[in-house]
Amino acid sequence: MGSAAGARHLGRATERAARQAVSRVQPWADRVARVGYVARGLVFMLVGGLAAEAAAGLGGKATDPSGALVALAHMPAGRAALAFLALGLVAHAAFRAALVLVGEPYVNRGPVRQVMSRVSNGFAAIVYAGTALSAGALAVGWGSRAHTDNDAETRHLSARVLTAPFGRPLLIGIALGILVAAVVQLVQAFVPNNDRERLRVEEMTERECKTVAAVGRIAFAARATVLAACGYFVARAAINSAPHEARGPAGALHAVWELPQGNLWLAAVAAGLIAFGTYGLLEAKWRRLF
Repeated sequence: MGSAAGARHLGRATERAARQAVSRVQPWADRVARVGYVARGLVFMLVGGLAAEAAAGLGGKATDPSGALVALAHMPAGRAALAFLALGLVAHAAFRAALVLVGEPYVNRGPVRQVMSRVSNGFAAIVYAGTALSAGALAVGWGSRAHTDNDAETRHLSARVLTAPFGRPLLIGIALGILVAAVVQLVQAFVPNNDRERLRVEEMTERECKTVAAVGRIAFAARATVLAACGYFVARAAINSAPHEARGPAGALHAVWELPQGNLWLAAVAAGLIAFGTYGLLEAKWRRLF
């Protein structure tokens, strides 16, 4: 009991110290965090734009953020754009890491949901730090150091998990975790929630609030679709002991494209990904940060 109480006391002391550190560096920390949301939004708008071009037969590519960054590197002024995105994504990763320490005090949640929020922000910090590294490597011409085939990486990781003790149930558990994340995104899209608590609604008109909510529904539905497809293929890889069946986000988009009337389905998901990028830009303006 004493050790548990000591751990709770240490956790509260760490959170207070983190909050004090954040308060000392505002308001510039606030601006940096908003730049991070802009960078994240632009990346997903690029992913959605490439998928929309592919669906329309205009030569785009159904890919994930890493693949979209590679495509950007070949565009005019692509390296300069990549440098901005790298810095912005570092800022976003740092903001999400800060939320692991300080929590989200403006959202009214119970202890369990607060813990889940911290875990989610920690995972996001790792993902966006990796994406920032890829963008930075491409910006300075180290293309070979950027992870450009995340489907191959997903298959490789699935194969390693399957060869571990209890590998099949572990991979099934990972698939279930991805599917649960998809359900959470779907709930955020269609069930009333506390997302308004994250926004500076006191500075927004009711029309602006409704616009952000509508864009968010489309955005979260699109993310749920991609996550559900990823979870499905990872589950197939586990059940069949066939790691080559696992797919990442790029493979999930290709799976949507392979459906009957796949161009229409891919166009719908692309519109949702563009909406998710737009939602990031709206968050850059309206989100309550610390």
